[in-house]
Amino acid sequence: MYAKSFMVLDGNERLTGALTAQSAPYDRYRCPLCGSAMTFHPEYHAERPWFEHRQNTLTARGRHCPYVKPERVEMQRIKQLRRYVPDARALIRKTDWLCAGCDSHYHGEQYCLICHTGKHSRHANPSEVTVCAC
Repeated sequence: MYAKSFMVLDGNERLTGALTAQSAPYDRYRCPLCGSAMTFHPEYHAERPWFEHRQNTLTARGRHCPYVKPERVEMQRIKQLRRYVPDARALIRKTDWLCAGCDSHYHGEQYCLICHTGKHSRHANPSEVTVCAC
């Protein structure tokens, strides 16, 4: 199971949201983090449209993408939460990071765009972590 994504690069290399893709679809979409091919899932019943990585077309960077390989603890928490609140959304940690692999600073999810992984990244300011329920 891959995490749902709501933003991708369209066929013209422009950042596109799932709602935009619903009204103006393209034939191919790519992940803005790892470049792997994405599948569009249109709106169905009350569920919003979304994108998902294609398992058979993952790039080398795709194996480390946070949408492909969510942390085990994160997945366990989501499953536990959904037992009590079926429509609960996952929390996304957005904070300042320091990548020990390339010594770069960045803000957002734990995924370095230079190293194409998040395994070398640590909180730049460990006392402050911002949580977003996007």
